[in-house]
Amino acid sequence: MKKIKSFLFKSPVFLGFIVFIILLGFGFFLTLKEYQLNLNEENNKVELAADLIEDRVESVISTAKISTNILAYLVQTHKIEENFVEVGKSIIDNIDIIGQIQFLDSGTIVATYPLIGNEAIIGYDILADSTRSDEAVLAIERREIFFAGPVSIRQGGEAIIARQPIFKDNKFTGFSVVLIDWQKFVDQVFSEFHSNSEFTVDLFKLSPSREDKNSLLKSDFTLADGPLKQIEVAEGNWIIQVQLNSSNALSSIALLILLRAVLAIVLGYLIYNLASQPNKLTKKVRETTRKLRLSNKRFELATKATSEAIWDWDLVKGQTFRSDNFNKLLGVSPDEDASKNEFWTSKIHPDDLPRVEKNLNETLEGSGDQWTQEFRFRKSDGEILYVIDNGLIIRNKLGKAVRIIGSTQNITKRKHAELDLANQRQRLSNVIEGTHAGTWEWNPQTNETIFSEIWANIIGYTLKELEPINFQTWIDLVHPEDIIVSKKLLDDYFYGKSHSYESEFRMKNKQGNWVWILARGKVFTWTLEGQPMMMFGTHVDITEKKLREEEIKSTNQKLQSANEELKSFASMASHDMKEPLRMISSFLQLLEKKYTPVLDEKGVQYINFAVNGAKRLSVLIDDMMEYSRIGFDASKLDRINLNTVVQEVIVLNRDLIDEKNAQIHVSDLPAISGIMTPIKSVFINLISNALKYQEIGNIPVISIYAKSMDDFYQITVEDNGIGIDEVYFEKVFNVFSRLHGKNEFAGTGIGLAVCKKIISQHGGKIWLESAEKGSKFHFTLQKYGN
Repeated sequence: MKKIKSFLFKSPVFLGFIVFIILLGFGFFLTLKEYQLNLNEENNKVELAADLIEDRVESVISTAKISTNILAYLVQTHKIEENFVEVGKSIIDNIDIIGQIQFLDSGTIVATYPLIGNEAIIGYDILADSTRSDEAVLAIERREIFFAGPVSIRQGGEAIIARQPIFKDNKFTGFSVVLIDWQKFVDQVFSEFHSNSEFTVDLFKLSPSREDKNSLLKSDFTLADGPLKQIEVAEGNWIIQVQLNSSNALSSIALLILLRAVLAIVLGYLIYNLASQPNKLTKKVRETTRKLRLSNKRFELATKATSEAIWDWDLVKGQTFRSDNFNKLLGVSPDEDASKNEFWTSKIHPDDLPRVEKNLNETLEGSGDQWTQEFRFRKSDGEILYVIDNGLIIRNKLGKAVRIIGSTQNITKRKHAELDLANQRQRLSNVIEGTHAGTWEWNPQTNETIFSEIWANIIGYTLKELEPINFQTWIDLVHPEDIIVSKKLLDDYFYGKSHSYESEFRMKNKQGNWVWILARGKVFTWTLEGQPMMMFGTHVDITEKKLREEEIKSTNQKLQSANEELKSFASMASHDMKEPLRMISSFLQLLEKKYTPVLDEKGVQYINFAVNGAKRLSVLIDDMMEYSRIGFDASKLDRINLNTVVQEVIVLNRDLIDEKNAQIHVSDLPAISGIMTPIKSVFINLISNALKYQEIGNIPVISIYAKSMDDFYQITVEDNGIGIDEVYFEKVFNVFSRLHGKNEFAGTGIGLAVCKKIISQHGGKIWLESAEKGSKFHFTLQKYGN
């Protein structure tokens, strides 16, 4: 070894050459590492760009999921009809990228917001459209939200269609849907990449079979040769592809390679010149040089590899050293002097500065060795970033802080995501609070419970008054008789016997009174064993509703009792009145038969008057009994073909029709929902009146026709009779209301009152139109199936 050392130092040329080779090899080794770091940095740059796009896509997906979940919740809680427009308006007003919401019954669009301009899609069945059904079927098979498109939509434009399948009792029932404007989606997700020459970016769509993919942005990757990153988004069968247009990993260090080669030559030459110096001095210089080089390189590599800006603050001198990536990460102009304390305080947001300085001073004056703080940072161009500082405090022997070494990290992306999530939660909370419902969250596994302030207010408390709050708080306030039923309904839901939890029970308020509550809830997370993990729900005060129900029930019972008494009285009165009438009529007929030969013309006429009066009174009593007996049993509602009914009535009136040579024109009539006998009675009365109330010698012409009106049909019976004055339009439907003397037209004045009662019982209404001659009687009946 000594001989070798002696040889090396005796041969400065050979020593210089050896040093040159070593330095050249070491330089190339470092160059290789730098090349690898550059490649890693380019890969990281591509991954960051891809992650940014993915985060934006996921943000759109999250927004769509929240919106469709709200709609699905309204459907599952049967609130879709009363809240659809309000929730739709709230979603579209607050989320710019969403242009339309829809609710589909099975595959058919039955509701959309906004409706104006989109009427054409109502009734459109996407599952029946083979060109659009594949991705809808895929959503059903996955049992989760799926983003179809972008596609050209029937109402115009292009959109991404987010369909959330809805299941009831494990059976598919429909979709809650939001339409995301394709152009707004592209602008929001790829805004800064449109004009960015550094990357080529595209979004590919996989076919449902995943065998083909289609470029949605039509980007050209043929000239790009840098690192490439692909990310699949399963919710839409999309693939995000980002590629760096050109790689500078090698070209950026070409000059450095040359410099290191020159440096190796220069150092080899220096070693050659220093070889004659004392060995100890030579070794010390080499060792010191190596350590400094490695230390500097280690710091340089560390600052390049991290996404944080490193800083070293000398508290004694009031100066700060910052790593080279500080300006790039935090957007600081190279012209600004970042070493002064004044620089840093000028960059902190004025609203955050007092808090940051207070925290820093308290930490430095204490004994701790760690400091951390979040605050807003103002870039040179005025943009505001969210950053977090972490520092290690170095103290002297007296415990005084003399130096802080730390890092600054840009957390703007994370902070914006947190704020967006908080805003979404607040919007959802506002929607729920707008219904004046108290909300609750319950973990059945731990019995941890969270109630809203409105929940406590419903029973007259504040949340603070009920502390400590847990599941037992609810049990203690519920009526003992109701808690058993409520627990059974809860168990039925947990074991899958019902699709959600819904229960009515009483809770004791602060004043000691019982308040009726409607509770609804649903489990949103389950354990791996299928046990409920987290359940959310609402409480609504339905005390007023319950009181009204009791009042209605009591009133109905009283009415039913009164009706029964009235029917019994009417039956007895009819029997008691008709018995003497029959006797009077019989004896008058005997008088007429026996004494006609001895009576003069006036006497016979008087007897005829008396007999006719008795007959009319008997008919009146029968009509009164018919009117009092008219009832309505909804269980007997059936499909009635009005064509058949009218033909049967015409047959019943055939003799009178033939006698008057009447003409009856019947258009094609619909099928309605009703009870046969009462409906037939309506047509008997109206057709009989149309035949009866005619001028002498006039040939009756009667027209019967119908037209559709939403859930009803309007039926019209039109005649060419004597007509009715407008002042009597309402009076004719009253009991015993007659506009003509008994000598002009026969009748008791009950027929139209019977018609009105029957039509009202069937949920319709009846009215008339009349001019100087002829009348039109209109009435409405529900369409069959409503």
